[in-house]
Amino acid sequence: MNDYSFIKEVIKEKPFDKKAFFTKAALIVLGAVLFGIIAAITFVRVLPGAAAGMGVGREVPQLNNDEDLSQEEEAPAAGEEEAQESTQIIEVPAELGLSDYKQFYQDMVAASRTASRSVVTVTGITDNMDWFNNTYENQSQLSGMIIANTSQDLFILTEYRGVENVDRIQVTFWDNTSVDAHFQRQDPNTGLCVLKIAVSEVESSTMSTLAAAPLGNSYGAKQGDPIMALGSPMGYSDSMAFGMLTSVSNEVSAWDSDYTLLTTDIVGTKEGSGVLLNLDGEIIGVILQSYSGGSNMVTCVGVSEIAGLMETLSNNKDRPYIGIRGQAVTEEIADKTGIPVGIYVSEVQVDSPAMLAGCMNGDVITEMEGKTVKNIEEYSRMLQECKPGETVKVTAMRKGAEGYTEIVFDVTVGAL
Repeated sequence: MNDYSFIKEVIKEKPFDKKAFFTKAALIVLGAVLFGIIAAITFVRVLPGAAAGMGVGREVPQLNNDEDLSQEEEAPAAGEEEAQESTQIIEVPAELGLSDYKQFYQDMVAASRTASRSVVTVTGITDNMDWFNNTYENQSQLSGMIIANTSQDLFILTEYRGVENVDRIQVTFWDNTSVDAHFQRQDPNTGLCVLKIAVSEVESSTMSTLAAAPLGNSYGAKQGDPIMALGSPMGYSDSMAFGMLTSVSNEVSAWDSDYTLLTTDIVGTKEGSGVLLNLDGEIIGVILQSYSGGSNMVTCVGVSEIAGLMETLSNNKDRPYIGIRGQAVTEEIADKTGIPVGIYVSEVQVDSPAMLAGCMNGDVITEMEGKTVKNIEEYSRMLQECKPGETVKVTAMRKGAEGYTEIVFDVTVGAL
């Protein structure tokens, strides 16, 4: 065999080329210089426009209260008009101090001044005798308000619980003068009643300062409205409290009607009474703690809803009465449940005209005297147009084994 030998190579480093190195370094330095020059030129040209767009360096507008401004200051240059038009001056309100806080409450008290002269204290007095034949008096106090002032009589609205089964009723006016009052009529549905006072029994100096209650529109009351409670919301007379309306949508069911409640965040007592005022000094509610559901928060019924009731009681007239409690069945409820549109009777009062006519729980009243009835408001309004002793036809739907059947009742309207 022939002997082979591999070529042996030795790798040597390339010799350092000084000329190429310095040439390359010079090119890098030249490129950096050129980049810096271009960047500087660009920055100088772009910066003013960018600063103007971002508002950097623009002078802050100053308010000048001097009346003798120069013509040049009053008429800015054309280029400045657009910038000034877009400038909005925001005024930061001064921080409220204790004096402002005090003035706020004083203004509220001032707004209630007229209404306070229409609010009275009603005292029911009962004469009793002890085991030793000594006589003594029991007294109960509530607030009331003057709802009418004729040339002969004053009419006072208050709660019947304060004057029930008493021997004497005394009314104290805002100037602390007192006179005896006479019971006029009550509404067992709401517990309200009206008292009557002969104008001739009131001192002329007092009569000249009295005012009938300035009644407002309770339908316009809104949740969150600031209000004042006047009378005896905490159970003692001649008191006042401030707060706001927490709800204006709750309802309470009464016989033949519904009432919308005005609830507040004012802490009262179950014995509290009086009226509710708005910031215009108008009475928008009458405090009825019996509707509070056991809560201590002041609860009222709107004056707009009892305006007709106050008139009826003042005129000593009977109120038409059938004796049902109900709930409106809307078209939406009817679609979901199959119950006819109308008033679902939830309760019939014992021995009431409705019960005597054959009306039962679960019936749905749809018509009265041939007119469609869709809610309690319509039903109540139609009922008030009737006269006690009058016979009216009430149409209802009653559920049976095969569905709802129409029934017509002849109801003899009663009186309250």
